[in-house]
Amino acid sequence: MQENTYQAGLAALGKGDLDEAINCFMATYQAKKTFKVNYLLFETLEKAERYDNAAQIADDYVTDYLKDEAKFLEYVKVMVLAGQIRKIEMTLELVQAFFSEPQTKRLQVQFEKTLAEVRSQEEIETLKKQFKYLGANDVIGQREVFEKTKSLTIKEFEELSQGPLLDPDVHVLLRSAILDELRYLGSEREVEYLSFTNEVRSFIPAALKELTDYLMYQRLTQLLATDSAITPDLKEAALAEMTLKLQLLYPQLTRPFPEPEKLYRVLMDRPDEDEKEKEFAAELEKSLQAWEI
Repeated sequence: MQENTYQAGLAALGKGDLDEAINCFMATYQAKKTFKVNYLLFETLEKAERYDNAAQIADDYVTDYLKDEAKFLEYVKVMVLAGQIRKIEMTLELVQAFFSEPQTKRLQVQFEKTLAEVRSQEEIETLKKQFKYLGANDVIGQREVFEKTKSLTIKEFEELSQGPLLDPDVHVLLRSAILDELRYLGSEREVEYLSFTNEVRSFIPAALKELTDYLMYQRLTQLLATDSAITPDLKEAALAEMTLKLQLLYPQLTRPFPEPEKLYRVLMDRPDEDEKEKEFAAELEKSLQAWEI
């Protein structure tokens, strides 16, 4: 079966039927993952201008692409064409240890050349303005603009983030996502952040932790695991909803309920007679409803 789909893919590729070749190579790859088929699928997806898919496939074997400068140069180009600008910038910084100085320079030149060819300056300026005034859009529009910001460089993203982080009209999940992206980028530039509890606090994103690394998150997942009121088949869905609500509170998970048991009740929408718990649980639900429209 695997050999048949592989040969069928080569035949389709020879005839210029890229869609059929992709289907065959994908079936081959799913049956048994190898770098040889990965690269063939990557090249075919690139020819079909399905850059997002090509980038995703290449991610399975990035270390193998690193072993061949020509293949990695191609990977850099596809990542730019897929709009994964910050991701490839970070990758280029991390892989310097794998290449000599001349090779690193060639990679950087390829990145900058492709970036100049692919990105329309007019479109980028429009995107910058949309991101800067993110709160002017409805929630769906905000999410669409944020998705597009993958095509901004690290420097551009950092420079434009402060406005949305303080804008009460930007959904708190997006404010949280922007802050988390700055953390992922290792940004050491201090930012002010408007939290779910409407407090403005200053953070250095690089000093923050990923949500799942917080002790409060770990305590809450333990409470969920032992919660007999939630059947085993619903645990996964309950964890997903709880995690989303905690993302609303990120990075201040212990405010305003530092006790895990109390916060767990609120997150599960089972507040006791405490009015503060009831109001907070209602606000969390309201925010999620606005997000899931």
